[in-house]
Amino acid sequence: MEENFCEELMHIFRYCFNLMRRQYHQNVHGKVGTQHGQGKILSILRREEGIAQKDLAERLQIRPASLSESLDKMQKNGWIERRINGEDRRKINIYLTPEGHEVSLQMIEARRDMANSVFGILNKQEQAQFQALLAKLAEGMEKAADYK
Repeated sequence: MEENFCEELMHIFRYCFNLMRRQYHQNVHGKVGTQHGQGKILSILRREEGIAQKDLAERLQIRPASLSESLDKMQKNGWIERRINGEDRRKINIYLTPEGHEVSLQMIEARRDMANSVFGILNKQEQAQFQALLAKLAEGMEKAADYK
């Protein structure tokens, strides 16, 4: 394949990614009132309520101090609560409040709306093709980077 064509594909891919990221921040974070990174925290807590703060930081691959800042803001908003672990008082477990569950559900709905808006211009066959091509690209890039 011609080198210039691959460069053009990369340019279009990055451009679409950046547009989608901007729309995500505008439409999802803006609509729900969350900040960068909080959606991922809410998503993990929805699935693993009561996760230890240290384990959550490892899962997110961020420094514990960075997570603590985000959790402070989320706690101030009334979305999470921290509880001392009953078995090991050195550990702090994180739980969603009812408000946090609601915000989490709003994020799911906002993401779904955005996904339908972004990919709704493609018909079902095109969506399936695009998904297969992206999966193929991801697999190739993972092998090249030797991680997963």
